[in-house]
Amino acid sequence: YTVGNVRERPFSEIWNSDDELMVMLREKEKHVKGRCGECTYKSLCSGCRIRARAVYGDLWAEDPACYLTAEELTG
Repeated sequence: YTVGNVRERPFSEIWNSDDELMVMLREKEKHVKGRCGECTYKSLCSGCRIRARAVYGDLWAEDPACYLTAEELTG
């Protein structure tokens, strides 16, 4: 999935575009699922979206490489 080329357009223009994926990435806290969706640190981290897609086939699934314990997730 390509959203733009920084050699052709400024990154800010790509990031702020109306492309559905870019909108969702800007609002990723609303879309992450599983452990990432419940995590206290999701505003800082939100997990790795590419790892989630590679393992689960879902960009918004939990990060399979998260090392936090259940207690750490909820604070």
